[in-house]
Amino acid sequence: MVAALLDYEKIASLAIPIMGVVVLLLVAVLVIKFVFPDYGNVRGTVRWLELGPIRIQPSELAKIAVIIGLSVFLVNRDDEVDTLSLVSRSLLWAAIPAILIFRQPDMGTPVVLVFIWLVTLFAAGARIQHLAAYVLVGALLFGAAWSLNIIDDSQKLRVTSFLHPEDDISGAGYHLRQSMIAIGSGGLWGQGLFKGKQTQLNFVPDQETDFIFTAIGEEKGFFGGMILIALFGALLWRTLLVCLRAKDKLGQLMVAGVAALLFVHVVINIGMSIGLMPVKGMPLPFVSYGGSSLVANMLCIGLVENVHMRRHKIAF
Repeated sequence: MVAALLDYEKIASLAIPIMGVVVLLLVAVLVIKFVFPDYGNVRGTVRWLELGPIRIQPSELAKIAVIIGLSVFLVNRDDEVDTLSLVSRSLLWAAIPAILIFRQPDMGTPVVLVFIWLVTLFAAGARIQHLAAYVLVGALLFGAAWSLNIIDDSQKLRVTSFLHPEDDISGAGYHLRQSMIAIGSGGLWGQGLFKGKQTQLNFVPDQETDFIFTAIGEEKGFFGGMILIALFGALLWRTLLVCLRAKDKLGQLMVAGVAALLFVHVVINIGMSIGLMPVKGMPLPFVSYGGSSLVANMLCIGLVENVHMRRHKIAF
């Protein structure tokens, strides 16, 4: 409600302070990781800050900051959007938080931020060849980072286990193997709510967060999984309609960024659960357990409603 009721133009005016706060929180995470290695450490990663009774994940807030900041940046330079120079400068809005998040280490969220950047630039009118060039450069840099061991070994294992899960079914390939067994055993209609053996006996790790789709697939089957995907499709369709009907370019770009965020989360989360993508820490919007993720997604939907509510220009 807060994100919907405060005029999105006023929210846009706070783009730099919002990004500044998010960057400070991300830096704080890295400082804590360096000074107190065991503080909030989960499988070698430190992603959370505890502020009294509140535990937040700054990387989730970074997605909203990038959507708002990048939209404002592009609108203010609309006449330069087809230039390579502007495309390069706009990348800083996604690159700065992405680098800080990558050092946690977290490879999934930087992918989301870059995808938001690409989609928002496309919606703003950037040239396809400029975006394609950056995708190629990104692929080359990823290959170089892999060869130079800049990418953490645990992250490498996720990719190699995706390509050859049978090589280590009790180690790196365990998540994917158990996920595939759970979804496959669901059949057409599923084994029944709270009756899935893989789910109820906790064979699938992180089934309440990253692998929540396996519980749905096992207990509600193909039918339940398709209903969930159809609901996400309806949400994305309505989001795109709001984007097309926005009264100005600022509203369009903000909603396009939200659509990109939802789309990439759904595709990667479900994709990794069924073996089509490498395993990454990527929650399924509005379904996975996680307070920071839920708040961030609610803020995004509030922003979409904000643009929709103000889609008609007021004439005096």
